[in-house]
Amino acid sequence: MAAHRQSSYVIVTRALLTGGATLALARVYSGASWVAPLLLAAALPALILTLGERRRWNPFVTIGGTLVVGAWLAILVDDPSETIAGLPTASALATLGHDLSNAPHVLRSAVVPVDPVGAALTLAVVATFVAALATELIARRLEAPIGAIGPSIALYVAMCALGSGRWEPTTAVYAIVVVEYLVALQHTELETRRTWFQSTHNRRSQLVAGGALAGALAVAVAVTIGPGVPGARGGAWIKYRGAGEGHGSSILNVTSPLVSVGAKLNGRDNTTEVFTVETNQESGDYWRVIALDQFKDDGWGLASDQRPASRLPGATRGPGTEVFTQTFQLSAIDAHWLPAAYRPIRIDLPGSQVLPGSTSLFLEQALTGITYRVQSEISNPDKTILESVTFDDLRTMTDDVQLPPNFSGNARELAHTVTARAVTPYDKALALMQFFQSDPFIYDQSVDLGANAHALDQFLFKTHRGFCEQYSAAFAELARSVGLPTRVAVGYQRGTLGADGRWHVAEKDAHAWPEVWLGPTVGWYRFEPTPGRLDPVTGLGTAPRGPAAPTTTTPTTTAGPTTPTTASGTATSIPPLGIQTIQPPPPKSSSNTRGHVVTVILVVIASALLASLAFVAFLAYSAWLRTRRRRRDPDDRRRVLGAWTEALERLAAAGIIRRPATTSLEFALRQAPALGAGAAGPPLMDLARLHTAAMYSPDPPTPDDADTAWTEVDAIATALRATVPRTRRLRARWWSAARRTKPTSADDADSDDSEEDDLSPQR
Repeated sequence: MAAHRQSSYVIVTRALLTGGATLALARVYSGASWVAPLLLAAALPALILTLGERRRWNPFVTIGGTLVVGAWLAILVDDPSETIAGLPTASALATLGHDLSNAPHVLRSAVVPVDPVGAALTLAVVATFVAALATELIARRLEAPIGAIGPSIALYVAMCALGSGRWEPTTAVYAIVVVEYLVALQHTELETRRTWFQSTHNRRSQLVAGGALAGALAVAVAVTIGPGVPGARGGAWIKYRGAGEGHGSSILNVTSPLVSVGAKLNGRDNTTEVFTVETNQESGDYWRVIALDQFKDDGWGLASDQRPASRLPGATRGPGTEVFTQTFQLSAIDAHWLPAAYRPIRIDLPGSQVLPGSTSLFLEQALTGITYRVQSEISNPDKTILESVTFDDLRTMTDDVQLPPNFSGNARELAHTVTARAVTPYDKALALMQFFQSDPFIYDQSVDLGANAHALDQFLFKTHRGFCEQYSAAFAELARSVGLPTRVAVGYQRGTLGADGRWHVAEKDAHAWPEVWLGPTVGWYRFEPTPGRLDPVTGLGTAPRGPAAPTTTTPTTTAGPTTPTTASGTATSIPPLGIQTIQPPPPKSSSNTRGHVVTVILVVIASALLASLAFVAFLAYSAWLRTRRRRRDPDDRRRVLGAWTEALERLAAAGIIRRPATTSLEFALRQAPALGAGAAGPPLMDLARLHTAAMYSPDPPTPDDADTAWTEVDAIATALRATVPRTRRLRARWWSAARRTKPTSADDADSDDSEEDDLSPQR
């Protein structure tokens, strides 16, 4: 007997198990761009395996094809620019391997909300695809439908462990999906036990609707009452954040404003006030939140060897320093990381701690609506002091010049070219800043280059567009490549000075900037490479362009002098360094290479079309040959059996499919007319009598009986032509031929769809 085919209801709800689990990433990722690729990764294994099962493909071929499609999806998600018309290249494969190899670092050091790009999104897509494939294999190959829930549970728990924020919506969605899958299994079990002539519509509706409603009510009650159960809000039994690398520092896993500057700038509520600052510093300042001091393949992060300290370093009283006091009142942010003007030397907030490597303030447990006071030593030394710093003064900061082994050679060469005429560390940093402040670079908040290995080259040599994240990161990476210890600071611009004398800071004021170590005398000194941004203390950068100011991508030959405004409002002139503004070298290209690529693509497309035509022709020939062999079989009994099989195939193409449990006469007398056989009913009844006699009569059919059987087949085909399009009938018959192996002389081996065709005639 043929195996029972799984219902579409079960297949869809089983695929939704993984899809529902992936929605837990709403507590990990920012925005919603990640939803589509992850839902696609959750659905593809079910679609491909279902297609392979219904087309009778070899199981190993089907699974292999599924893995190939999964790898292709991961490549497209990781970096589609590395593909040619969607086809992977060697560079795309290398990028995928590179990002997956850095996945452990992403899990260890990423902070939420995470931008869904690069290695972070690729890792989620691969995990989702693997979980979906495991779910399907457990249900199909191991025949364990309940056990198929296991992979999605593991995926859901892992994603919840990485996230933060409200858990009720995602938990409710996943629980409802599990309930719906269990209802689908029960419905399928009920349908399998039911005979064909039973009316099923009303009972099906009651089972599905009633089960789904009961499950939804149970989930709603659990989500509502669950948090109130004693111990529900207790501490975790397993401190997973302290496991593995990172030395158990929980600060590496809490919410940081750093990784979501783009989301803050482009969010719908970017005018929401996040905090206010009252300070005796008239010009205001950049309110730094955190500094990233480790650059790896997948972007900037915190050095995992930093241990929190309870005391801030004292004042240096270096040249050009002055102590100011700020009072922060936080409103719309959870205070894990505490804003402060750099460099904080005292904070009046119980429980506050500091990362000594970057002097970033934080709380172990987030608080909302707090007020605290900070004293900061602001450094703005004279230019002569800045230019007196030598590279010998930077030798102790070796960790802050580290770059990954695969750092772009083109970017390194560009950095050396831009700073070739600068001598001191300050002059080199200033040259890099002026380079980014000049054409063809343009400020653009809509850019999202990600953090993969090619993001820097794409920004420097192709797009020339970005906002503070791109400019600060690119500056820091180029600065490190010329030997300048550099890190990336993230926080907020000074905001808007209100009538109450406070600086009001909103989401749209989120900002990132680089800091360069200029020796123990100066310390960390910030630069402003982002076009249209002006540092209120150092005066470095450029004032925002007016709305009518034209923008151009035409490079200038020399860098004009920068005339920033100091805190007191006086203009200070920063003379040019006498260097040329270097136009980034265009990416290497070759017309011959393009011609070869186009030729290869055309050859591949033409080959695919020819192969498709050849395959269609083969299917058509196989269907014709199979019918001819059945009709001309020398054994009259097998001619009748072949006629019955042929009739079943033609009826199946019209949507009239015989249930395995019915006999030939039951099918012709009751089931086929109920399914809409119409004019094909009378010849089908006559053929069913001949088929029954051929199966069970001790005497073989006569040649006339065999001829009559095939006459009835022709009559059935004629009746179906009036209701079923030719293309549909041919397609059904061709696919029936495609999923068969090479036929033998026995017609029973030609038809796996019919229960009787697998039986020998009963003598």
